[in-house]
Amino acid sequence: MNKLRYSGAPTTGSGALRFIDAAAVARGISSVKEYKSLSVGMRIVDGGGPIAPLRTPTQHFMRRDGGDYATGARAEVEGFGFSDDVIMLSTHGTTHIDALCHVFCGGHMFGGIPATEVSSFGARQLGAETIPPIATRVIVVDAVPEGRAWLSPGEAIPAQRLDELIATAGLECLPGDALFVRTGSLKAYYAGESHERSSPGLGADCADWVKERKIAILGADNMAVEVIPSGVPGWATPLHARLMQGEGVLFVELLDLEALAGRTFAAMLTISPLKIVGGTASPVAPMLLI
Repeated sequence: MNKLRYSGAPTTGSGALRFIDAAAVARGISSVKEYKSLSVGMRIVDGGGPIAPLRTPTQHFMRRDGGDYATGARAEVEGFGFSDDVIMLSTHGTTHIDALCHVFCGGHMFGGIPATEVSSFGARQLGAETIPPIATRVIVVDAVPEGRAWLSPGEAIPAQRLDELIATAGLECLPGDALFVRTGSLKAYYAGESHERSSPGLGADCADWVKERKIAILGADNMAVEVIPSGVPGWATPLHARLMQGEGVLFVELLDLEALAGRTFAAMLTISPLKIVGGTASPVAPMLLI
């Protein structure tokens, strides 16, 4: 009787996605030079990560496999056999896009909607199903200095550093663009050097920088996009608070940007979230057309 029922709430497109207009999409299309597609979603592995301590690690189960046929437990029917499996995955446990119902500040999410609109049955407003398919230009920035494999835990990337890297590449962030930043965090994780409660990321001063440029989507290869800990007293995650809750900017976390290491460039970005009704995030495998 208390099951979630979608209320027809405003879509996430009423947030910063409103900046993605025809001009932003055209910029993305015109940035394609090599006509090569690249997924920047991370691998999904049973028990794998990285994953925040409060979240359930991925579980992957086989429901039918070749062994069933080898032992005679299953038989091909009219020349047809098959394998089948099940995955149990935290919506925030792999590369994912956060829905705007994910963050509360002062008891409210984006648009002043009360946090009570999210219950144990899911979000009645601003759930993952309200995020539309996305196509726009993305500027990919490698913030790891030459000669280093990754940034250190707790190392902040200031807005000035973003300006320098983007300007050096002859680019400029414009309204409706997405911004993806490599910190080397995923590489550090696979090397056994990551830290659950501390990671490099965008510094708190990037909030104004992103807001001024009307960036619609912010992504990185770490668990929070922003630096953890924030270094700002009284603000655990100032970018989440000021940009996601305050401006409706969508965050894409745990990107795999290793194939793009050493480059700062523009590309076409497409993201198609799963329509998880009431979900606080959707697993995604964003595609770049470079």
